[in-house]
Amino acid sequence: MTTPAYAEIGITTNFSFLRGGSHPQDYVNEASDLRLPVIGIADHNTLAGVVRAYVELENPKVKFKPKLLIGSRLVFRDGTPDILVYPRDRAAYGRLCQLLTRGKRGEDTEKGECHLDIGDLLEFAEGQLVAVMLPHRFEAAKALDVLGRLQRSRADGVWLAASLLYRGDDRRRLVRLRRIASSAGVPLLATNEVLYHHPARRPLQDVLTCIREKSTIETIGKRLEGNAERYLKPADEMARLFRDVPEAIAETMRFAGRITFSLDQLKYQYPDEPVPPGKTAQRHLEDLTWQGAHERFPVRISPKTKKVAQGTAPDPEAQIRALFSHRARHRSLRARAKNPLPGTGFGG
Repeated sequence: MTTPAYAEIGITTNFSFLRGGSHPQDYVNEASDLRLPVIGIADHNTLAGVVRAYVELENPKVKFKPKLLIGSRLVFRDGTPDILVYPRDRAAYGRLCQLLTRGKRGEDTEKGECHLDIGDLLEFAEGQLVAVMLPHRFEAAKALDVLGRLQRSRADGVWLAASLLYRGDDRRRLVRLRRIASSAGVPLLATNEVLYHHPARRPLQDVLTCIREKSTIETIGKRLEGNAERYLKPADEMARLFRDVPEAIAETMRFAGRITFSLDQLKYQYPDEPVPPGKTAQRHLEDLTWQGAHERFPVRISPKTKKVAQGTAPDPEAQIRALFSHRARHRSLRARAKNPLPGTGFGG
């Protein structure tokens, strides 16, 4: 029997602070060894991890190069379940960046935080492929409400992610998820919600959890992952685990096939320079320089300063640095004379 192709789209790297137990490069190499055709990096409220994964694809040691999906796992403050967001194209990627910027620049946002509500995602949903991640315990009515709101948005597609918890009730969980997906009219999407590339990293991930929860291995209890299953699994193993819902495995490749965006589409864009009509950018800069010089020296511009401004001094850049360094020292001496520090010898 032929093993169906599988794309793992729920990968968390160490760029999800104190959550992911492996580097992005580890996932690229492991996916290459497993010959997974597609992997999706989706760190918590950030795109930071995707760059190193993208660079690692150029490593000649990576013989089988998986397609890399660029996304983020959005974590909300209003009780909305986590949602995987993958931009379909370059324009959608720009909107995802704007969304994350909004979450990190709020007036009440501390460094390292990202405050997002479901309404923020709906505003920037155009062109995004979104997959709702339900926790262990969830209310079906709330899940259906979130799926419905996303379907009414401008998102390019909506899925319900299905992951196993390996707690003995996975078959019942899959039946329930399938029923919700059917009621909402959305496809079911398989993922292992990966936290590390190999089972050997599980102890490290446990330590990270203890640090995040400010606890110890002896006292943290059930806040740790219950097993070492959150690693990057081969396609045949995922097909076996999801044998009751094989359509969820096949859907991962359909999901990946709709995404055309890649980081190699990003190029440096020189900002537009507003220049008055009839002037070049260089001429306008020169005029502004002389305008500033006359404001700084209203009585007379010294010949030395003129040479620096005109670029005719032997070393204009050195002259400018020396000029500003001299003025800075002069201002510093005046300030210290006016407000002397004890023991400095200034001010008598």
